[in-house]
Amino acid sequence: MIVTRRISLTRLLGFTWPKLLILAVFTLAACLVMDYLARGLLQALSYAAGFLGTALAFLIGFRNNAAYGRWWEGHQIWSRLKYNSRSFAMLVQGLIQDGEGVDSIRRQLVHRQAAFAWWLNHFLRKRQPGAEMEGLLDPAERQAVAASQHPPLALLVRQGRTLRELAESGRLDAYRHVRFTELLQAFNEVLGSSERLKKTPFPMQYTWFMSYTLVLFLLVLPLSLAGHLGYWSVPFALLIGYAYIMLEYVGRYIENPFENQVNDVPLDYIARTIEIDLREMLGETDLPEPIQPRGLGYLY
Repeated sequence: MIVTRRISLTRLLGFTWPKLLILAVFTLAACLVMDYLARGLLQALSYAAGFLGTALAFLIGFRNNAAYGRWWEGHQIWSRLKYNSRSFAMLVQGLIQDGEGVDSIRRQLVHRQAAFAWWLNHFLRKRQPGAEMEGLLDPAERQAVAASQHPPLALLVRQGRTLRELAESGRLDAYRHVRFTELLQAFNEVLGSSERLKKTPFPMQYTWFMSYTLVLFLLVLPLSLAGHLGYWSVPFALLIGYAYIMLEYVGRYIENPFENQVNDVPLDYIARTIEIDLREMLGETDLPEPIQPRGLGYLY
């Protein structure tokens, strides 16, 4: 997620250079051929450019609204995970009765919940867990979870098994067990909703149609401006065309919020926040450092 108000022009050009190159080539071609084409024909193309630009603006606006909705939904899903994880840790701290080994069980449940946030993060981004798992899961459990087909779900199953054992041993009454079960269901809902966003892409037919329309508009725009402005059409074509390119870029890169890019929901930051909050609730003082923005203000 971009958390700075100042974005490097070099970075923007790095994101959008393919279509900007197309625009520059079309503009150069317009400069080369406009002296050989009738001025009236070039001016008539302004009507085509106007209609295409208007239609493209509606298409991009609709697509960007839908893309932002997907990005915002991803942020809401992970915000719920953060809130419910804190509630889970508070229940673990206050609702499990005292007894032999309870402190160890509390730590195991809370650490496993923090591990769930990290593992879901890596699962969505198709990465392997790293050093952040150290101290959260013992090596045997981590190896067993990693060997499963769905590691985040395996962690939830282990949480449920531990809570069931506590209930059967009398350390957890029925009401409290139900409350924990509701939270596990909420975590499973977070898991399922994240997978739905990850595996259900924006309709590609719509994306292709808009991309082709944008390329056609970038072809017609320099020619239509050349009929009215001559060589002054070059800077105006680049400015107008680049505005459309940037708007299309925004929608294309925020529609998939879990792709490990700078426009994503900051999963590393949220997972680390969950880990810090939960471990601090256990009374631990040796806490990891919060995730800091990288480079020019990009938070992962």
